[in-house]
Amino acid sequence: MKWWRHPAVRISALYLLVSILWILFSDRLLGLLVNDPEQIIRYSTYKGWGFVSVTSVLLFTVLMREFISRQQRERDVDAIARLATATRFSMTRDELLPAILDELIRFTQADTAAIVLHDPDRKDFEIALSNDDRPYATGMRIPPDRIIGRVFETGEPYLNNQADRDPLVYQVERLSGLNALAVIPLTVQQRKLGVLLVAKTGHIDQSTFKLLVSVSDFAASAIHRLTLHDQTVQRVQQLSTLRSIDLAITAELDLTSILNILVDEVLKIKGISAASVLMPLNHKDLLHFRAGKGFSTDFIKKAVIPMDDFRMSSQFPARFTLTISELQNTPTSSRYALGDAEGFSIYHAIPLVSKNEMTGVLEVYQKSPAQLSLEVMDFLESLATQAAIAIDIATLIEDLQSSNQELTAAYDSTIEGWSRALDLRDKETEGHTQRVTEMALHLARAVGMREDELMHVYRGALLHDIGKMGIPDSILLKPAPLTDEEIELMKMHPIYAYHLLRPIRFLHPALDIPYCHHERWDGSGYPRGLKGTQIPLAARVFAVVDVWDALVSDRPYSPKWQKEEALQHILDYSGTYFDPEIVKVFSKMMD
Repeated sequence: MKWWRHPAVRISALYLLVSILWILFSDRLLGLLVNDPEQIIRYSTYKGWGFVSVTSVLLFTVLMREFISRQQRERDVDAIARLATATRFSMTRDELLPAILDELIRFTQADTAAIVLHDPDRKDFEIALSNDDRPYATGMRIPPDRIIGRVFETGEPYLNNQADRDPLVYQVERLSGLNALAVIPLTVQQRKLGVLLVAKTGHIDQSTFKLLVSVSDFAASAIHRLTLHDQTVQRVQQLSTLRSIDLAITAELDLTSILNILVDEVLKIKGISAASVLMPLNHKDLLHFRAGKGFSTDFIKKAVIPMDDFRMSSQFPARFTLTISELQNTPTSSRYALGDAEGFSIYHAIPLVSKNEMTGVLEVYQKSPAQLSLEVMDFLESLATQAAIAIDIATLIEDLQSSNQELTAAYDSTIEGWSRALDLRDKETEGHTQRVTEMALHLARAVGMREDELMHVYRGALLHDIGKMGIPDSILLKPAPLTDEEIELMKMHPIYAYHLLRPIRFLHPALDIPYCHHERWDGSGYPRGLKGTQIPLAARVFAVVDVWDALVSDRPYSPKWQKEEALQHILDYSGTYFDPEIVKVFSKMMD
């Protein structure tokens, strides 16, 4: 009988029934009342008009009811569709809640609407979002013993168009005397989230109330989904924070910098006003301020706290947090004075434990009386673990740095010994290595090389002729000009240098000068024929000072040049032998 439910069938059947009844009874009634044929004809006309009028009224009434019903259905469908669209495009709960609120206000024409969520930790309710901009609206806490709590617990929707007379309605729920109030539970998968609240002057009809109930299912599902999503995002962010700190631990050599990063991450947590890290200095049983932010006074920096103040606390076994909920009312605490001076309400002390030893304390301060969630406390303990790791690593790095400095000094002493040995072998160039090394460092700094690069320039310059160890004395020390074959053999010394130094990993960054200082800007050099910027910068710098020193120094077969002549020679070969930009810097340096 589904066909009977169609509006067209019902309207047609009603019209047919009225027509039959009219035809059957109207003529009989007219015959009983009127005997004159002319009057019967006249009254029959009236009867016809009456039939048309009655049926028109009936048809209008039926169609109007159907039209209103259809409008309500279209409104309901539109509201649900708009809400579904909002939930689909909202990426976070903070984006979703305004969309739900706007839709509630739109289809209910409410003066005030609010989304109220349950706080399981505090066992009360918080207005997560309201269109009311007064201080008691968004963010206000509502106790559980009022109508919101009853709707939440029972799961039964509430509608009262005289709610201002209901003693169970809390002042906030009345929302400035608005008499019509609807409270709808937000429930998904038997999980209670909170309620939707709608208030207005006038009247909330049943159709609107039913729509609110339907919309609440969509809203609850979307809020639950995005709450889980936000929690997941928050967890990912926490993991990312821990990862960032891991990277900072490996990148930063200064412990203070690492601890400042940790403090910064702690202060990003909602509800935390200040944070500090305490560590022992000379005396390992006394804790001193090492890093901290969020304090308005210098009191935190002056206090010295015995380690036993934490070790002896029954609330403070290893890897657990000491919490003082009313710091200003706890004179027995070593942090009582600080709480009084700064206005802190809650204090947390999280131990920094490494290898089962407490190496310090991460302190967290709150001005708000609201307790941090268990999830946040777990995160703080994770951060404290990272801090403990940072302390260990920083200590290890300091030891390694000390050892590395000693090893580097030994390497450099060996390199300097090699360079002196080369000078002693070739008396003609004695002192050359030291001179060009000093000048190369000066020029390298002038062209903008970094300080960390200068050490490689230093070592490369000292070893620039190390390859000559592979050249026979008959050629290296020959007083007469070299033959073509001897010259080709002499040109092998950069290659000898490369093969000699390559196995020494420590000297890899310094190879550019011994291997490439005879390369020329125009590509005519040796051993590889590199051209332009293909030649390493250190080698281009050294090439200039190497030629300069050779020209201005006395050689048995070549008397020294005047400095003006030598400089002009270098300028003449700018762009062919030498990098023109380096020549410009060198020329200014020699002025």
